[in-house]
Formats: sequence, structure tokens, C-alpha cells
Amino acid sequence: MSVPASAIAMITFNDVPMINTSLKYELLGVLAVENHRQYCLRHGYDFISEVPIARDRPACWAKIPAILAAFEDHEWVLWADSDTLIFDHRPLDRFLDTAHDMIVQSHDAFFRLIGVPIERGMARMPINTGVFLMHRSAWSRGFLERAYAQTGFVSHGAVWDGIGEQEAMIAVLNETPSDRARIGHVDGLQNHPLLYRPGDMFVHFYGNHARHRIPSDQSAEIVSRWREAVMHGRPLPHDIARFHWCCIQNASPDEPIMRGDLDHFLYRPEDIVGAATEPAMEC
Repeated sequence: MSVPASAIAMITFNDVPMINTSLKYELLGVLAVENHRQYCLRHGYDFISEVPIARDRPACWAKIPAILAAFEDHEWVLWADSDTLIFDHRPLDRFLDTAHDMIVQSHDAFFRLIGVPIERGMARMPINTGVFLMHRSAWSRGFLERAYAQTGFVSHGAVWDGIGEQEAMIAVLNETPSDRARIGHVDGLQNHPLLYRPGDMFVHFYGNHARHRIPSDQSAEIVSRWREAVMHGRPLPHDIARFHWCCIQNASPDEPIMRGDLDHFLYRPEDIVGAATEPAMEC
């Protein structure tokens, strides 16, 4: 459907945590904000990157009040985490559907990748809140307000454990299963780096605190090429998996905080130990 550009806002903010062992927020977060800003400038969408962050809960929760605030002036709000990059720069019209209040990525291909039956996977994770669209409605406002009130999902550790607003939103959906009909599942909104196909809008470089595997000199070369491509609005390089690992691996091989190795992030050694320099892909 066609929606005036002025009726659409995109929100992305980047918050560097106090304990920061990787390049994820200092590098990828900065690149994501610039990449998303360029996209919005191209299409005339409002871009919101300055968001108040409540210090009594992890920064990921700030997306909820930010979306509610954006509803004051916009009919549609696109949220995108600061570990996502836009690869396909077409406008959002292909995803906007007023038959649904929330638009999320279909999980079918991801569940097949990890060997989980789709029905069982959807029961556990019906939505991924890394990238999603919300249509302004009474239901959307109520849903977000109820999710923000789910304080049992607020983490309080020094290092965020990955639990947060997504789990809160799923809990609210589970309270009223009929509300799942308000969720539209689409292909091509966001994808795992391993599943990327031309035409996907976002790639989600999820995770953090991975084992150090790519030597620092190689990592510097890889991230330099990606930084140049993003900052100058050029097509992004092909070595998606290697860039992902550069961003989420611990900068030091001796860092004691580690959340996982290759299998945890669904990679094989050959996905990471690729050629250091590869041509750019067309967007």
C-alpha cells in the first residue's frame, strides 16, 4: 500500500554499554545509525536516533516508549536494532498492511535452519523484535504499554543477558492468543546473515561476546571496508559472515566473558575463515 512518507518514522538508537568487550556498539552501532539515516533521507521518512533511556532497565527496553512517542505524529513506525544494516533500499510500501497492527519477519526459514518444526518454533518465538513495523492503533498502544509493564523480564546484571522486551511482548501475546491474528509475518524484512538473499531489506548481526577467532589485523581490514561502504553510501561487501564475527567477537582472545563459539551462532569454520577481501554486492 502507498503511505505518505511523512506518516512513517524509523527509530534506531545506539547505546554503548559500560562493559564493552567487542566492536559491536562502538563500530556496528554507529554504522547502523548512519546506514538507517541515509535510507530515511532517500525516502523522506522521519529518522529518530535520540531516544531517552531509562537507567533502571537495559537499553533495549527504550524502543517501547520511543515507538509510543512516535505514534503522536506518525501512522507507521519502523523499529530497527543498532545491530542491523539495510541492504535493500526500496521503500517500505511492500510491507505496510493495515490488516495487521504489527509486521514482523517470517521465521520459517530460520526454524528450518536450526531444525525446529515451524509450529513448535512459532509457539516459542512468534515474533522477533530486532526489526518490526507497528501501525498506530488502540491495540498497538495497549500492547506496547502492557509489554513495558512486564518488569519480570527486566535484567539487572552488569552484562545484559539477552532477555528483555521481546520476551515481554511474547508474554503479552500469550495472554490473549487471539491477538496473534494482528501480527503479519512477511519475508524479506530481516534475515540471519547465513540466510541473506538479494532483496532482503535488513541483515541482523545479532549476538555478542563471541570467541575471538579473526586476528586483529584481519578484523581491522574487514571492518574498514564495511565502514567505508556505509559512510559513503556504497554497496555493502559480500563477506557478511566475517563482518558479523568481527563485530561480535571479543576484541581480545583473553577476554573471560564469552557467550559462545561458532555453533552457538550457527556458523561453520569455513564461514569465518574466508577470503579477507571480496567484491561489493549490488544493493
